[in-house]
Amino acid sequence: MLTIQSFLHTMKNLCLLFLLTLPLTLCAKIWIVDSNPGSASKDFVNLQAAHDGASAGDTLYLIGSGVSYISSKVTINKRLVIIGPGYFLENPDTQVSLLSATLDKSTNPCEEGLVFAAGSEGSVLMGVTMIGQIRISTSNILIKRNTFRWRLCGSSLAAYIRVQGSFITITQNYMQPPETGFGPSILVDPGFSNISIRNNHLSTHSSSTYSVISSGSGLEISNNVIQRTLNVSNAFIQNNLFYSAVNPILAPGSVIRNNISISSIPFAATNGNLVNVPLATIVDGTGSTDVQWKLKEGSPAIGTGYEGTDMGMFGGDEPYVLSGIPPIPTIYQLNAPTTGEKNTGLPITIKAKSNN
Repeated sequence: MLTIQSFLHTMKNLCLLFLLTLPLTLCAKIWIVDSNPGSASKDFVNLQAAHDGASAGDTLYLIGSGVSYISSKVTINKRLVIIGPGYFLENPDTQVSLLSATLDKSTNPCEEGLVFAAGSEGSVLMGVTMIGQIRISTSNILIKRNTFRWRLCGSSLAAYIRVQGSFITITQNYMQPPETGFGPSILVDPGFSNISIRNNHLSTHSSSTYSVISSGSGLEISNNVIQRTLNVSNAFIQNNLFYSAVNPILAPGSVIRNNISISSIPFAATNGNLVNVPLATIVDGTGSTDVQWKLKEGSPAIGTGYEGTDMGMFGGDEPYVLSGIPPIPTIYQLNAPTTGEKNTGLPITIKAKSNN
């Protein structure tokens, strides 16, 4: 019977097609990481072992599982692509298995569970569920299509992502409201620049004031759905939806244009900004956790963003992707009986699709 694991093992061998014409060094290795008890189709069972066994440039595919892929802090010090199956897989046409790949250190949730350190420049994290904090202490890291949530944490510095590097892109992620804690969704330490925060849902605890805190420069915050407000400087803030602002935006030296808010608190109604717009007129508000943020028909956020784009996380050049499905082919329906007939064989029906 064809399974997701065997499908991914087939993908591992695709590089062989190129070896007749391309140098071996152009074909990095793909590893299967599977923490499911009893699974035989795997190279590693946890992220630490996979990191240690992989070489720079390799890809680690994390299979959906009910067992966390980390039990203690994992420090990435080589360039890796880490890909899970996505999250909120109750959305239709996502994956056969509804299990996500979870990174949950479980102890001391105020401390980071995953660190991108020197040597990991060029790494990508995609399609996983992160419970706890990621710290980025180097440059050129892509955090894309993941979901974040806390257990219990009361630290004021316990952001979902703490940035201590430059040229960082955080895009198409869904940050869920934490159970407790007072930190922002994203915290950028002083002295770093060129941080791009695009097409995310940025949530924080109801006790928190700001969803993003940064004193760096060259910060882009565009096409996000933002629960609270911002405490940043020298930033471009555009095309965002603010749905629960409790304080004005603090943004010296920043450009604030073409945003929409359900109140008049975060910014003035100038530079294309829209205020006091009821949320029910902006988004659909029904369906799954992330579907509800799609703009409804006739929404005032349609086409009113900067240069005519839609506001919110489904607008812009790289819209949010439901369920964080990674840009690889996925099997979303698999029908395979356990027995077959001698004359007809074993009929298997597969529905798959490409993603971008």
